[in-house]
Amino acid sequence: MPGKPDGTWSALSVAMNIGLTTVATVAVGLFLGRWADNYCGSFPWFTVSGIVLGMLAGLWATYKKIVRS
Repeated sequence: MPGKPDGTWSALSVAMNIGLTTVATVAVGLFLGRWADNYCGSFPWFTVSGIVLGMLAGLWATYKKIVRS
């Protein structure tokens, strides 16, 4: 029935939100790490650190999303 909330769509929405959040945090970490490496000339240390911090931020955001739901 159109307009009726469905559990499948809700679950899909949560899964997509978690996926996009994880990708976005890793991308930001990668971007900032590459910028810092170019600025300091220390490739690949800031890039690797940015990716790891991005993954941790994505996991933290996922944890907070699951606990809140």
